[in-house]
Amino acid sequence: MAELEQTYPFPFFGAGEARYYMWAEVHVRFAREPSSYQRSQLEAGIPQPVAEILDWCDGRQLMVASGLSLHSALVKRYPLAEGERDRLGEDGWLFAAPSRVAAFNAHLERWLHEINRHCPVLLAYRGEDRDGGGTDLSDWHEWSLLRLPELMPCLTPILEQAATSRTQTHATAMVRGVAAMARRARVSC
Repeated sequence: MAELEQTYPFPFFGAGEARYYMWAEVHVRFAREPSSYQRSQLEAGIPQPVAEILDWCDGRQLMVASGLSLHSALVKRYPLAEGERDRLGEDGWLFAAPSRVAAFNAHLERWLHEINRHCPVLLAYRGEDRDGGGTDLSDWHEWSLLRLPELMPCLTPILEQAATSRTQTHATAMVRGVAAMARRARVSC
């Protein structure tokens, strides 16, 4: 894979135009533990649709997620583009119009940039929702994959701790998700 010329402030695995079925989840690993003041600043700007569930893990890991009514939250929060409409799926679930989903994805990226100004982000991760149609992965994701070898010294201890304690945390879920993305992209760690 050729080196991308564009650089980004930190790796974001899963960056791009994501589609969602019922819910969304984003993990952020900080380069250091944020102070209590920084935590309040980080939490204050969380995009409302993923502010329903917030969990800190080992001081440096933040996980935010929506409930199962993500699309309802998108309909309430983001404007509808002219000519588009929200729809009900065959399964009875509400699906927000593509313009609302795109506005939410852009909001997530703005939030990630903003929190990096408050406390340095080591990496961010958003898994692909295959039931929702996956993600059109961006150059930021591709660039992130190239950064994986230099991140491994920080990520390996998370997996080693999980193996010895047999405990799954948000941090281990994130590292396993990043590793799965790397395997699919045929990137060696």
